[in-house]
Amino acid sequence: MFFRLFLLMRKEFLQFFRNVPLLIIVLYGATLDVYTAGEVSMDVHNYPIAVYDIDQSAQSREVAGKLREPFFQVTHFITEEKQIENLIEDGKVSVVVVFPKGFGEKTASYQTAQMQVILDGSNSNASELALRYLSSIVYEHNLDLLVTKWKISNVTAKFIPYVDDQTLYRYNPNLIDRWAFCLQEFFTIMTLIGMLLTATAMVNEKQFGTIEQLMVTPLRTFEIMAAKIVPMVVVLFIATFIAVFVILKPIVGVPLAGNVWAFFLVTLIYSFAISGFGLVISTLSNNLSETVLFSLLMVVPIMFLSGAWVPPEAMPGWMRFLVMFSPLKYYLDLGNGIFLKGNSIFLMWKDLLFLTSLGIGAFLLGASRFRKVFQ
Repeated sequence: MFFRLFLLMRKEFLQFFRNVPLLIIVLYGATLDVYTAGEVSMDVHNYPIAVYDIDQSAQSREVAGKLREPFFQVTHFITEEKQIENLIEDGKVSVVVVFPKGFGEKTASYQTAQMQVILDGSNSNASELALRYLSSIVYEHNLDLLVTKWKISNVTAKFIPYVDDQTLYRYNPNLIDRWAFCLQEFFTIMTLIGMLLTATAMVNEKQFGTIEQLMVTPLRTFEIMAAKIVPMVVVLFIATFIAVFVILKPIVGVPLAGNVWAFFLVTLIYSFAISGFGLVISTLSNNLSETVLFSLLMVVPIMFLSGAWVPPEAMPGWMRFLVMFSPLKYYLDLGNGIFLKGNSIFLMWKDLLFLTSLGIGAFLLGASRFRKVFQ
């Protein structure tokens, strides 16, 4: 039996390395795709902003002067109110700061002055970040007013009661978002590639009419499936090794706080689980085009329910229940826990157990459908 398995697996390896497009996809997913994900940032840089200074006072110009790089770039100075709507609709600016009449007079006479901030809500995430930066700028300006207007020195400032909040970010103290983006992209692309590899290996036999030849040989059904799945799991394992030791650690600089062999063990289990999903896809597809379509159709809900795009806490109750059936959710938790937190697999045994259970369930479903379709 082992000799037959060896011969079949050898055939699969030869077919994979001869399939140049598929080989390029795997290498690209493990290298360039992971690296380019780290070049994307959610921070606001040079956000286009317009200023409508009706007051034209020294105080309003002082605040407007603080709206500068790297966060904002003042691209327009508005002179008429109708320009606000035109600039936002044309996409030329995303924020408009309005200083009403009397802004400087109220500030000079120790009264509360108001300014208006108009944001483009079509890009809610960027608008929210821009508003946070604006609030921080206004807060710092108010602190400056305490010193310049109220003549509060460093000595007397100690006697003013205030709440001092101290924020501590664990595991990523500098909030380097490229770490999270690269890891998330790597986990996601491994999901898609894992399903495609297994499904493609099975569908090729079906498309070229060789699956019937395999079924009439002395090979058992599980031997045929194992010969298809094991080589693809090995390929994913090699791709993971390349991604970790060529891109993530040396180039992107993602720290590996945990045990690398624990991560490889988790990857091995995940590769087996996602290959089960690929096996299911192969029983539904008749050619490579259908395989790609079914893979995309399956990978999108897996990604959405994993918490990579939307936190599970923000989902409705019935959707949070479906999160439990996304293998990527557990792979994300396990991978981030090992990489950034340094957790051991014994600490995350529940996630590992759920991931293994999903893999077994997907494999049994795929095996059951394989027998029905081809026997």
